[in-house]
Amino acid sequence: MTAEIARIGSLWIDGPLSWLERASIASFVELGHEYSLYTYGDVPNLPEGAVLRDAREVWDNDDIIIHAKAKSPAIHADVFRALMVRDKGLVWADTDIIALKPFPADLTWFFGWERSDRPVLGNAIMGFPQGSKTIIELADFLTSDYPVPPWFNSKGRAAMTEKMEQGEKLDLGSLPWGTTGPAALTHFAKATGELGHAQPQSVFFPISFPQRKRLTDPKQYGTTKDEIESAGSLCVHLYSRWLRKYTRGNPGTFPAPKSWLGSHLAERGLIDYSSVPLKEPKKKGKREPIPPIDADKFWSDHKKRTNKIPDGGNKSRHGRTLCITMAKDEGPYVLEWVAYHHLKGFTDILVYTNDCTDGTDEMLDALATIGLVTRMENGPLGTMPPQSRALKRAQKHPLFDDADWVMVMDFDEFLTIRTGDGKIDDLIDVVEQRKAGAMPITWRFFGSGRQPQYTPEPVTTRLNRAANDGFAEGFGVKTLFRKEDYLRLAIHRPRFVRRANLDGKLRLNWINGSGEPIDGEVMSWRQTRQSAGYKLAQVNHYGVKSGEEFLMRRLRGDVLNNHGKYDAAYFERFDRNEIQDPQPEADSEELAKFCAKLMRRKAIREAAELIDTRYNAKLETLRNSQGYEEQMRALGFSTEQSK
Repeated sequence: MTAEIARIGSLWIDGPLSWLERASIASFVELGHEYSLYTYGDVPNLPEGAVLRDAREVWDNDDIIIHAKAKSPAIHADVFRALMVRDKGLVWADTDIIALKPFPADLTWFFGWERSDRPVLGNAIMGFPQGSKTIIELADFLTSDYPVPPWFNSKGRAAMTEKMEQGEKLDLGSLPWGTTGPAALTHFAKATGELGHAQPQSVFFPISFPQRKRLTDPKQYGTTKDEIESAGSLCVHLYSRWLRKYTRGNPGTFPAPKSWLGSHLAERGLIDYSSVPLKEPKKKGKREPIPPIDADKFWSDHKKRTNKIPDGGNKSRHGRTLCITMAKDEGPYVLEWVAYHHLKGFTDILVYTNDCTDGTDEMLDALATIGLVTRMENGPLGTMPPQSRALKRAQKHPLFDDADWVMVMDFDEFLTIRTGDGKIDDLIDVVEQRKAGAMPITWRFFGSGRQPQYTPEPVTTRLNRAANDGFAEGFGVKTLFRKEDYLRLAIHRPRFVRRANLDGKLRLNWINGSGEPIDGEVMSWRQTRQSAGYKLAQVNHYGVKSGEEFLMRRLRGDVLNNHGKYDAAYFERFDRNEIQDPQPEADSEELAKFCAKLMRRKAIREAAELIDTRYNAKLETLRNSQGYEEQMRALGFSTEQSK
């Protein structure tokens, strides 16, 4: 290496590199850079010319910090890069950076604007001259005992300061994504007055995150190539978290060979397309049809069943009100959930189930014989996950065809209504009085109440500790909406079909759970602090329940086949117990009486016994397993509590 070229460094926690990291490192080595890759473990396939170093030389901390939500060691890397740049004088480069030209050492200030639409610096490339106040203050902040971000609002800083004064330890991994990276870098560069040294976006980030698909789109090869070359950029950021997902179905997981990225990497010998078999052309075929349901036969059977509902079926002044759900092994909660939402006044409940082994199907079938639900099988449908295929099938069902109002919920969600008599009709009254078409109703996450073990009492009575109104991750919604031709089922809010607009304008004047107006067209799967509302209704979200129930849930995954999300970090994040939010006593008494009445039915009683037997057998296996106590401790329960 000559003095004219910057020295580059990065971090790889442990294990082999993929083609992406190897291409990144090789791109710098090929241009003559001295490249040091630090690691806490072993990297068996480091590209020739790079040097492997012990990460403990920079930061002696084997306790890798993982971001709670993203499941990424990026937080650890944020601290590491600041210390490496300050103490080693190297220029940091993320392992998804492709160097295009040598980084001249006399550039001195190796940081720059990441995108033009937001005033934020990127930290994928980061280097400072010796004595820079920005890197000194950034490193000091990230390694302080309790780094309260000074750019947070006063409320956020006060809450963190209060926890610090109470002796709590700050978990960097719990902070919002980007806090310890771009947000911190931008703040300290401003605070020290060194922001003026930031390089233009074109130097390090010519293709910003919103434009990232241009890198892999063969149709945009020419314009992308021209733009990068005309900008004289030193490198390109590949946004690895996105790229891995986007290319995982390609041969070798490489980008399309005729895209700018694929072509550039191949020309420089950074990837070898000949080493992987070509992908077979995808054969176009007809979509798997959903078998039609004979509506006349269904309604004839439906009438016979609903005539058997204890105390009579529900009638609504608003037509038919339909609740749609899907389930896999929800056995212990089925009776309560169905009874609860029947008592809320839904005229129909449509349930899709798949791969149940714990008595869920048997209980739903028993409830179906007396008209409380309609259960449908939700077998494979192409490559769709269970939730998606259930909603696709539901849109073809006679109950949906005939529905006037619809709501989609899960078995760990219970609708709470705080207007009128607490029935679904009372809520629809409000929606119609406000001349609205839908009400996205905000979640309220309920925690374990620090209950370690499962008990068979109803969820809605034994779990009454919940998150306060300010829990931002609890702003997800489930939507009660009037069925319209231009609306399609989706899990959180109905999606709209623009081609079905009436007079060119969608009627998406919606209201939130407090009756306040919101714009349905911009509404996503979650609300903001300003648009959330709880005065008239909320969806009680029992996402964790007791410690044991959480471990049991982790064994079965969810309706999205997302088995990996139920870890200790998930439990810690959603085990919210800040306030007490008990179910109204009148509702609890009504529910208990109705469930008792249902249990007099032989088929329902036998299904309940089957569920109890199978669930207890699984619980016993869990409790006797080798890792049970360790898993419970990871959730914050002591050994004594879990006995």
